[in-house]
Amino acid sequence: MKIGINVLYLLPGRVGGSETYIRNLLKWLPIIDRGNEYVVFINEESRMVFDQPGPGVTIFVCPVRASNRSRRILWEQFGLPAEVRRRGIDVLLSAGMTAPFRCPATSVLMLFDLQHINQPGNFPWYYLPFLRSIIYGSAKSADGVLTLSHQVKNDIIRSYHLPQESIEVTHLAVDHDAFMLHGSPDTNTVKARYGLPERFILYAASSLPHKNHERLFLAFKQVRDRIPGLKLVLTGARDKGGDTLIHMMQTMGIGQDVLLLGWLPFGDVPSIYRASEAFIFPTLHEGFGLPVLEAMACGIPVVCSKIEPLLEVAGDAALFVDPYSPDRITRGIFAVLSDRTLRDKLIQKGLERAKQFTWESTARTTLQFLKSVHARRSS
Repeated sequence: MKIGINVLYLLPGRVGGSETYIRNLLKWLPIIDRGNEYVVFINEESRMVFDQPGPGVTIFVCPVRASNRSRRILWEQFGLPAEVRRRGIDVLLSAGMTAPFRCPATSVLMLFDLQHINQPGNFPWYYLPFLRSIIYGSAKSADGVLTLSHQVKNDIIRSYHLPQESIEVTHLAVDHDAFMLHGSPDTNTVKARYGLPERFILYAASSLPHKNHERLFLAFKQVRDRIPGLKLVLTGARDKGGDTLIHMMQTMGIGQDVLLLGWLPFGDVPSIYRASEAFIFPTLHEGFGLPVLEAMACGIPVVCSKIEPLLEVAGDAALFVDPYSPDRITRGIFAVLSDRTLRDKLIQKGLERAKQFTWESTARTTLQFLKSVHARRSS
């Protein structure tokens, strides 16, 4: 079988967990599957990301740039199907929320979340109708849909009325060769490289409104007053709302105590987790919540929102708080910083929880679903 993977959506360093997903999926599929051939369709900005494909993997650079979203989607709808037909692709996995409506191969779509429905304020009003229609059309025309959590699966069924059997949940996972208790580079090297403070708590997220930075800042201000010298470090792409974050920090008087690092090289991320005293994840909406698992794998206690799908992902290995209450967030942060017994319990449970999520398992679930959808369509 010849499997095509549509990665035209990828803007390196700009799309968060969806880049982690496709990097690891393309690493593991050739390892577990030596019988099928893979053709990966990438954009011009992603040339260096996949310059060393595994055995049985061919990279095809399409004549389009993801930064020009309208042209990229146009080429995806008309140019990609022609390439799929020309190359004899049997199954096409579109890994980034959109897919060709008329695909000559079996079409499987990855939907990370329905943020455009659940958090419409994250998108410009003039772009939102187009986004809704292109994702809706992609989902309705696909032969099967992959998603990251049961919460998102339920959202898809409710919003798009797709049959339950056509949707498969495949969790994200942890790269256990990188995210671990001890690794390279060491924490002192990374602290020096980024000018990290001696004591800090960490939040890895984009600057979009649903990431809930304002309530985190209010909570951090209270914790800082009780624990002098504590700092807050923020990592992640600076998207819509980046200037707002800086304004909030200055208005609240915490600008000197918050460090914004932005998007970081993948190799440095685990060491920054390990250098922190706690990982805070007060988001209001997620499709999965991969940073929670990454922090756990590094032996860092986690305080996160009591929402789905974080309850599904973290199990009993995190301290859950009400993300709408700065006081509850404050109490959660202070608890993991001051209660040694609680810290040790969360660290141990987190290490065990993270072990349950592997990219090999994600790749196997994905491959099995691609095969089953193709067999269903063929029959």
